[in-house]
Amino acid sequence: MPNRRAAWLVGVPCLGIYLYRTGVVVWPHLFSSPGDFGYYHRAAAALLVGQSPFAYAFDYPPLLPILFAPLALLPLDAARMAWFLVSQACLLGAAVCLWRPFGRDLAALAAIAMVWALGGTAPENLSLGQINPLLLLLLAVAFRQNDPRPARAAAALGFAAGLKVWPGLLLATDLAPRRRRALALGLGVASLSLLAPWILLTVLSAPPHLPTSTGYWRGTPAPLNLSLPAAALRATYPLRPKDAALPLDWEVGNNPEQLHLAPWRQGLSVGVAVLSLALGLGALLHRASRTSLAEPRNRLFALSALTALATFASPIAWYHYQLCQFPGLSLLSASYLRRRSLLPVAGLAALAAALTRTELIRGAILHLGGSEARAILVTGAIVPALLALLIALFLMEMRREPDPSTE
Repeated sequence: MPNRRAAWLVGVPCLGIYLYRTGVVVWPHLFSSPGDFGYYHRAAAALLVGQSPFAYAFDYPPLLPILFAPLALLPLDAARMAWFLVSQACLLGAAVCLWRPFGRDLAALAAIAMVWALGGTAPENLSLGQINPLLLLLLAVAFRQNDPRPARAAAALGFAAGLKVWPGLLLATDLAPRRRRALALGLGVASLSLLAPWILLTVLSAPPHLPTSTGYWRGTPAPLNLSLPAAALRATYPLRPKDAALPLDWEVGNNPEQLHLAPWRQGLSVGVAVLSLALGLGALLHRASRTSLAEPRNRLFALSALTALATFASPIAWYHYQLCQFPGLSLLSASYLRRRSLLPVAGLAALAAALTRTELIRGAILHLGGSEARAILVTGAIVPALLALLIALFLMEMRREPDPSTE
């Protein structure tokens, strides 16, 4: 157990900062705009009256409108408040889940508290009413149960894949021979989470029963899409004069109904995604061959690397997805703090700030006289570079010898 006095000195100020940033600051925004939650609420409300939740360019897997159906019974403002409270419980629950697997010491407490208090995208996720806090909790459960109960960890990842497909990538840590049962369970839960809601929708609602804008999943050059495929897409547009309007595809890039990306650009996005995913998995497998994934600590870093890889390589990875880097950032911070590596801690803090608060990069470029297009291009290139660096740091932390501090 960490020193109680030190724990209070670290935990209480960080909790205060967290509650101010994600409570006091966010609360007024819940009533000024429906945010992304408005799409969830409308899709679920359509389902309740037998209409298709996908009739309004809703492009999430079928599980999501079913999950939100109870909230659709409430007026929008009341549903927004209810989801805000659920999301806060998910965020705080995730922090609690991670303390034990990350070492149960003051370093783990300090790392988690600081990331949650100071990391970006948490207020944005709550303001938008995004699904990412729930995904974060499911990831935290997978981190928590990865060693003592692999089947539960895999089931949590499988359910997360039913909400957004990319968490299924983390099941790659269960490819080891002694974890095949967990892998089978995780894949089974993922399949059930995708197929069972689709079957239910075919019974309960009118067509269409699947998203009508799946082509949109192949990529978009929207400014807030911050993956490597998105950066490659934006690089195919000529750089315009400073005062010129942004390319139309950038302007409408967050709207599946208005974006009509050229087929060759869709192919480029998918090709970059496949190539970067293959290279990332190759690097992880190479590192795993030189260490031992039987060591719980190594599996935690492998999970962190796969989370970063998913957002690095995905054709669509909005800026608020970086909330899911919180476990990995906390794990790495705890490792550095435990070794009293203050310079790496400072460097990681700078990396985390740039990764989760991209408005700082964009604002700095605009302040130095850059055009809006240049700010978008540079920001969109820096974030994947930071994710690649973060993946490398996770892989470097994987080692053959057990870490006595986590025993």
